[in-house]
Amino acid sequence: MTFVAAIKAMKIPSTKFLLLATVFAFTIKAKADDRWETLRAINLVENPTNQTHVGRFGELGPYQFRPATWRMHTDKPFHLAVQRETADEVAVKHYEWIKRAFEQAKVHPSAFNIAMAWNCGLATVLRGRAPTVSYDYARRVANLVELYRESSVQPIVAKDLVPSTPQRVYLEENTESLRFRVLAPGPRFVLATR
Repeated sequence: MTFVAAIKAMKIPSTKFLLLATVFAFTIKAKADDRWETLRAINLVENPTNQTHVGRFGELGPYQFRPATWRMHTDKPFHLAVQRETADEVAVKHYEWIKRAFEQAKVHPSAFNIAMAWNCGLATVLRGRAPTVSYDYARRVANLVELYRESSVQPIVAKDLVPSTPQRVYLEENTESLRFRVLAPGPRFVLATR
């Protein structure tokens, strides 16, 4: 039975159906936008200059995938991680995998939590222990996501980041997120915009 046939079988008036369909479509778009904003922020923090060489820990591409993470989501050769379209496909799969794991663990899949898991691993995040650099990384990603949400313009690119008059962006106080014990002091980052 199709969706439309199911609605007709429930005898929902057409105006209510249109309202229901509009709300449903908006919900789908909102979820896709959150994913896009988070992945764009991860890309900007991970590889702002779009380097194509293999990193110190074997990471590669715009999202700096490691070979094991890449193999979790695709059978394509790892060297294709530098191709944007292929990397985007794997990034979406990895994002959704992290999000589902958080939902199963009854943890809010916020941009901060997803970025933390992206950086130091899902198990580390679920245990509530993460190194300072991962905490700072997740905070930078979450701040960028918040900037993207606040502005209706195109995302900030690395060349647009300026170190003058920093503007701090904070996450909403009422969001559910994990608490982390900082293991060692580390550098603090503030993103600046014009």
